Amino acid sequence: MSPVSHNRKKDMETLLDAEQIRLTSQVRFRAVGEEGVLVHLENGRVIVVNEVGLFLVQQLASPVTRPELARAVTREFAVSADRVQADLQLYLEELDREQVIEYST
Repeated sequence: MSPVSHNRKKDMETLLDAEQIRLTSQVRFRAVGEEGVLVHLENGRVIVVNEVGLFLVQQLASPVTRPELARAVTREFAVSADRVQADLQLYLEELDREQVIEYST
């Protein structure tokens, strides 16, 4: 890989790390036991999440960055940072597809 490509990739990672992520204003959620229920007010879609998903949704109620989310999950569930990074990326992609979260810089 050329140094230019590597630097561009690093710049993109820095930008992604600085992005604020939060639930959209069209989503409401409630804890039900150890699970969570999200309702998208605009499209009526209901999403049920597990304990970890609920924890993430609670964190996303206020703007937060990816690194902040990863640290919070690592602390709360005592899992490795590498595992959290991979799983978090997949989960955020799923929430984005469901139009549950929004990004800002």
